[in-house]
Amino acid sequence: MKTRFIFNPVSGRHARNARLLPLLRDFITARALDADLVATEGPGHATQLARAAVQSGCLRVVAVGGDGTMNEVAQALLHSPAALALVPCGSGNGLALHLGLPLAPLAALELVAAVGGRVAAVDTGSVNGRPFFNAMGLGLDA
Repeated sequence: MKTRFIFNPVSGRHARNARLLPLLRDFITARALDADLVATEGPGHATQLARAAVQSGCLRVVAVGGDGTMNEVAQALLHSPAALALVPCGSGNGLALHLGLPLAPLAALELVAAVGGRVAAVDTGSVNGRPFFNAMGLGLDA
């Protein structure tokens, strides 16, 4: 299955992410996945990369980052045939925790590579025409 990994190098702990990039490359190579790996360069870039992945025929897009990265990627995948997978490496990883996904990068990658994997429909909300997927805050929380 054609897959794009979208890695946010500034998500979460920077020391861990420095080790994560080689792990991702090695995992893709060792599993001979039909996949590419791209890194975000700033806010909104993950959405652009995910949109391009869908347009190029990727059926699975893996957000490697935190809830913000996942949110950006999910916005591009909304109403597309592509599935979203997560390798949580942010500071909170709220969606991964809620879904019971592994928080260890290698365990999350193993789940991504699994033939069946775990696929679940996720409700979305919208505020002022902007979708959200995990949480929404008002007032002091925003």
